[in-house]
Amino acid sequence: MTVPESVSREILPEAVVYYDERYPVAAEALRRGLRSLSSLSVEQFGPLDERGPTPEDGRLTLVFTDTVPDHGGLTDRPAIWVTTTADVVTAGIERGVTDVFNWEPADGWEMLEVKLQHRLDERPRSADERAVPEQALQRISDGVLALDDEFRITYLNNAMASVLQDVDGDVRGDPFWEHLSPTMAEQLRPALEGAMAEGATVTTEVQTAATEQWFEVTAYPSAEGLSLYGREVTERKEREAQQARYEHLVETVGDAVYILDPAGRFTFVNDALCEMTGYDREELLGSSVHIIKDDQTVAEAEDALRDLLRKQADHEGMPIAKLDVELITKDGKRLPATDRMTLRPLSEDGEFTGTVGTLRDISRQRRRQNILSGILESTQDMMAATTTDEVAKLVVETIREVFEFDLAAVREHDSETDQLVPIATSEAVAGVMGERPDYDPDEGPVGTAYTEQRLVVRDDLGEQTDDYDRGGIDIGGYCPLGERRTLSFGTRDDEAFTDDELRLVELLAETAAAAFEMVTREEELRRYEAVVEAAEDKLFTLDADGTITLATDQFATAVGYDREALTGHDIGKFVPEAIAAEIADLDRPTDVETDLRSRDGDRVPSRIRTAPFSSAYGDGVVGTVRDLSALRSAQQAASRNRQRFTELFETLSDPVADVEYTDDGAVVSRANAAFAALCDETDRYLTDRPLADVRSAVPDGVAEAMAPVTTPGASIEREVTTQTGTERKQYILKTVPYESADGQRAFVVLTDVTDLAQRETHLQVLHRLLRHNLRNETTVIQGYAETLLQSDTSDRIDEFAQRIFEASSSLVDASDTARTIQRVLRMDGDEVTSIPVTEAGEQIREEVVAGYPEAGLTTATDGTVAFSHHLLVGIEELVENAVEHGDRTSVEVELADGPSPDTVTIRVSDDGPGLPESEWDVVAGDQEITQLQHTQGLGLWLVRWVVDKHSGELTLEENEGGTTVAITLPR
Repeated sequence: MTVPESVSREILPEAVVYYDERYPVAAEALRRGLRSLSSLSVEQFGPLDERGPTPEDGRLTLVFTDTVPDHGGLTDRPAIWVTTTADVVTAGIERGVTDVFNWEPADGWEMLEVKLQHRLDERPRSADERAVPEQALQRISDGVLALDDEFRITYLNNAMASVLQDVDGDVRGDPFWEHLSPTMAEQLRPALEGAMAEGATVTTEVQTAATEQWFEVTAYPSAEGLSLYGREVTERKEREAQQARYEHLVETVGDAVYILDPAGRFTFVNDALCEMTGYDREELLGSSVHIIKDDQTVAEAEDALRDLLRKQADHEGMPIAKLDVELITKDGKRLPATDRMTLRPLSEDGEFTGTVGTLRDISRQRRRQNILSGILESTQDMMAATTTDEVAKLVVETIREVFEFDLAAVREHDSETDQLVPIATSEAVAGVMGERPDYDPDEGPVGTAYTEQRLVVRDDLGEQTDDYDRGGIDIGGYCPLGERRTLSFGTRDDEAFTDDELRLVELLAETAAAAFEMVTREEELRRYEAVVEAAEDKLFTLDADGTITLATDQFATAVGYDREALTGHDIGKFVPEAIAAEIADLDRPTDVETDLRSRDGDRVPSRIRTAPFSSAYGDGVVGTVRDLSALRSAQQAASRNRQRFTELFETLSDPVADVEYTDDGAVVSRANAAFAALCDETDRYLTDRPLADVRSAVPDGVAEAMAPVTTPGASIEREVTTQTGTERKQYILKTVPYESADGQRAFVVLTDVTDLAQRETHLQVLHRLLRHNLRNETTVIQGYAETLLQSDTSDRIDEFAQRIFEASSSLVDASDTARTIQRVLRMDGDEVTSIPVTEAGEQIREEVVAGYPEAGLTTATDGTVAFSHHLLVGIEELVENAVEHGDRTSVEVELADGPSPDTVTIRVSDDGPGLPESEWDVVAGDQEITQLQHTQGLGLWLVRWVVDKHSGELTLEENEGGTTVAITLPR
């Protein structure tokens, strides 16, 4: 097959080649590639900025460049520019060079040779210069095709034949479109017809439907028609798609991502890096990395990169360097971060091409580590403290210096006054908030933390209605320090606490509680030691044989011996033999009651407690002796008091039984008349009766509830319902365990709560009436009113029907609003999420504003805002109220920045007469609630509670032309 002249190549024995350093082929690689071309002889080769004199006529000037050359003489014929950028192509055409085309190494050297052949085939040549490289064209992988001016095939190589359809035998003269699928023909026809008509080179991309392959087709006009060069670019398209996915991943990943060129200039940054440093993307791209790193940090990074180059040279895969750095933000702040970097792929000649890396903000981790270190140091100091006041001061100091919360106070419960009293405060507290008050144990957030033993955080301190001066502070934290103390903390800048800070405050609180407990024990121990020295307690120690080794003067006096003479006597001389063996046991403590015998034979009822101990001098037992004479007298007095108590016991109106626990089981020793009535018996019958018999006689509900009473010490409180004939009773059954001289006992008390339960039922029924029956009835009224309105009646009846309809509609609206309020009050805090402001605006526009032609929406902020579908209900309530009461036909809804950077304000404005001051004061909490007179007031309560559920604030702003209600929400 003869190759048409338009695709044949011309052998040029001499060519002068220039290149610039930005062209994506290394100089040596370019030289080798050009030498491999059989149709080109390179006479000169050098960089563009060292260009020599213009070559003589007949020699080709070949320029490889990705920048527009500013040198003269590069447009003399023949001159061809080769580039990878569109700017150079445009400039070459404007300057009138012989030709300019795109080529990059990935296209292959064969394609470069073919493209050069095409550009040079119009030069006058001798017959012997027109050797057709048929074999070269057939062996290249790219398709080559020649068409005449009627789009008939005049030549194609094997690569092109494999792509076309129905290519069997000689296809020269066939219409080109017959050998294409309809889809490919549709894609190629506009480009090829345009190239033919305009005589301009055209490049386009097409995809085959059957194989999903992508091809790049370039059409070159010639005198004969068109020359087409096609190459498969499926892999490139897949790389581009993969690159797009990668770029999307980089933009959405949480870490900051950057790429640097060999000179350390940014060539790529994602949004996360811009947000982290405060710079715009345009400010970073092209700038040196010094813009966010100081010299020392850059030097450390360069050392790490040199190490990466060494590891890569040693074939260690893709090494990664990890550095802890401090970034310099646009506003001059230093931000701790972790910098993970690696090398970009080296160039073809092994040159360094730059780095790629990620930056992760570790300020939160760094602060956490610093606080943990501070808590550790503080713990050591607290454990070395000798007084609780000293521990309290260390806690305040830790909050101030480690957590950097300048407001801190520690309170301690005073058992005498039953108050939580400040025992340590930071200096800033007095300056900002004045002298701090004493609190009741259940008063305010301090009392909540104390009584419920949990961390409490409040962000509405400024809204508290008590008389305490909080110095304008709105946010505060309160944490228990064990069972007797609390910690209050906050800052003057009123910033919200992070979860990490709150968890670490709890850690500090636990540590402080342990320190308080330890110091308290040591203080008690010192007090005890002082008391022992001065007290008259009877103390002694025994060795392993039960021999007295030490005794106090008080013990010696009690048994009739001198202290020195008592040492060495056996303890069995003063107590019964069996008791002596028990209290001398080295394996366990003992607690026994016996008579202590003196030398003269006197017997004193005593309680002896012992505990074994070990020391460097041997094992032994330490014991104390307590004179029980007074206790025995007290027990006798208690017995007399018991008799008086019995008289009170019998007169109680609630059923009461006294249960005694014996070796044979639980016995009802006595019961009052009210309890006996439950059994249809007299109280005499219930004296000293087994509990099992009594349970069989009482109503089933009481019997079942009394089942645990069979166990001594059981503390029970539960509801009991009984049915006696037509009478239904409800009780609270409660047991009160106690100990008497006879052993363990318990009172069983049944408190009649029937009336209270009935009142609660009545409230539920009444609530159902208001919520269900009343709504049904008003709906019926509304239906009849609508019927009256639609019927042909007199004007007077129409007027009444209209009023009935309006009144019933108001009741239905009120019921709907009440039901909405109930749903709002039951909403879970997890329903509130932070979403983009733009998304919130779209929901408000679609769900609220779209339903009111008078309403408009503007968004003047961005970022995020706390949001839920319940918030739309509150906003619609405000819009509906504004439309109803406005004088004109416009209502404006605006999303704008809030009073602080971490808030967003939603304003609803109208031109109406405004809200009654008394109604707003009730909703705002400035007046006492008396009654809800109409639906508008109930609607405001709905808005108020929706805002409260979103941790927001509802305010009434000044508006000379109407009313503006503002909802301020956290981001």
